[in-house]
Amino acid sequence: MSKINITSPIKELSDSLFNDRKTEQLRYYPIDRFYIVDNNYLGKILSANHLEFLFYNLEKMNPTYSVQLFVCLPELWEKLTFNDVITLIENFTSPFALYTLVEFTYKYLEIDVMDDIFYNEKVDIKFKKDCLSYFMKTIANLYMNEFDYMELEDNLYGVNIEQIKKIRQKFKNDSNFKKVMLKEDVYKKLSAIQI
Repeated sequence: MSKINITSPIKELSDSLFNDRKTEQLRYYPIDRFYIVDNNYLGKILSANHLEFLFYNLEKMNPTYSVQLFVCLPELWEKLTFNDVITLIENFTSPFALYTLVEFTYKYLEIDVMDDIFYNEKVDIKFKKDCLSYFMKTIANLYMNEFDYMELEDNLYGVNIEQIKKIRQKFKNDSNFKKVMLKEDVYKKLSAIQI
């Protein structure tokens, strides 16, 4: 397993972005791309180690914030490889980080990394059980709803649906990633998993 070490510049950048936000400067709470660009964070984020940045924000930040932050940064996902996803999964120390990763990748990137969690011997068995229980109860959250589409079509985050579709295509073209399934099929799949 490749260990992800968080450097102080990543921690400082992520903490500053999260802590220095002022509601009156945000067009869309808890974070939007307009704020990221207007406050000179975009260049800093894109020049940082993408894996460290993703890991720190998945591991240490509020899940709602992290998902919305990642929607605002499609460029980060252009850099991501299948091996990067496995490295993230194997380094997490909290099941919440796994939940957040799966929610984001399933809903916005339309890739399924659940098997990469459940069948990975390096993932703690308790995390697997927690994830299985959580996903069984929250399957609907893994899919974009009408409101999610509206937010992107109306460019509320500063990112539009076409940018998201472009990133999705990158992952569809990579055979290492599994495509999402219908809700009923996900439920059946999760019901069949024995941990």
